Amino acid sequence: MAKNNLTILFWLNKAKANKKGETPIYLRISYDNKRKTLSTGFSITPERWDSSKGQVKGSKDESKQINAYITQTRAKLMELFNEMLRRGDIHFDTLIERFFGRDSNNKTLLELVGTHNCDFERRIGIDYTESTFEKYDILRRKLEAFIPFKYHRKDIRLVDITHSFMADFEFYLKDHDKNEHNTAVKYLKNLKKIINLALINGWLEDNPFKGYKSNYKDVDRVYLTQAELDSIEAKEFRIGRLRLVKDLFLFQCYTGLAYSDMTNLTFGNLAPGIDGGKWIFTRRRKTDVRSAIPLLPKAESVIKKYESANSSFDQRLFPTYSIQKFNSYLNEIADLCNISKRLTSHVGRRTFATTIALSNGISLETISKILGHSTTKITAQYAVVTDYKVSQEIGQLKSKLLKKR
Repeated sequence: MAKNNLTILFWLNKAKANKKGETPIYLRISYDNKRKTLSTGFSITPERWDSSKGQVKGSKDESKQINAYITQTRAKLMELFNEMLRRGDIHFDTLIERFFGRDSNNKTLLELVGTHNCDFERRIGIDYTESTFEKYDILRRKLEAFIPFKYHRKDIRLVDITHSFMADFEFYLKDHDKNEHNTAVKYLKNLKKIINLALINGWLEDNPFKGYKSNYKDVDRVYLTQAELDSIEAKEFRIGRLRLVKDLFLFQCYTGLAYSDMTNLTFGNLAPGIDGGKWIFTRRRKTDVRSAIPLLPKAESVIKKYESANSSFDQRLFPTYSIQKFNSYLNEIADLCNISKRLTSHVGRRTFATTIALSNGISLETISKILGHSTTKITAQYAVVTDYKVSQEIGQLKSKLLKKR
């Protein structure tokens, strides 16, 4: 073989055909009696392959995607080879190393996500929480499913990601995974954060998602009115599990605690506050933000119901159910109380913010501190200004204006 002749061959490895009859496309690079063979990650049925041209037949998006990869790979290999040829310093191993190893153009999306998540996981308890890491881990699993679904390969190079990737992924989340719009947007925003890591490290020159808009939609946030809350409080249940779920839900409605934070409470979290009354002092599991909650009488009465003379410092306040069972039993309660709203543990938290706190004149800043939010912007999503609140405050305004006459 001539010293200046680099051979780049794309071919179907029929020995590795899968059960669907799809055959993986392999790449073989040869120079100076040395060769490197590897899978491209793409698979197609044999009749779609044009062996004379070394590319996929047809004009479908998938064919264009694979052919673009083949063209770009050929061009990149030849560019590297010709550069080495001009320098008169050609080494096959160096060529392969630059293309498949240290060459940042071959960094893949799942590699990037893995790098991000490994670093993130190491910092749990220092800078981040377990629940936040879980969101990025779910994103990884969704990408691992999406890339083969859309591109028929296990992974995708960062340089091959285009603006349309984000649109396709958003559609996949909504259509295939049946995620609601705002849930899908959360995944997209987290993916954008990870792509920023590639830009910072120089693995990408341009942001493929620049200009892609993925905004949250305003949704009707469910909370209980005072009348609905009163109906649950007044309802007596014969079944033990419903009695417990009622108590736990009411405790949420009068403290604003998230279900995971409530179920982790021990008697050690109870202590006298600045006013001498009983308070809950804890840290939010989701954000690790400190939360200090003065106990309202109805919340305190729930604690007393489950307290015993020998309750220890590290003993949990309440017996609990899994969140799935809790939400299921909660909707049984809603049906029995003729409440048409779909109830979840989160409704209790919103009911505290809206019906108990904001509607009774508690400031957004105070509600934010009780809920353990880092900013009032987050709290504003929980505390809804009701028609009753508007009517109440405008009534006060009218009275003041009349007095000025």
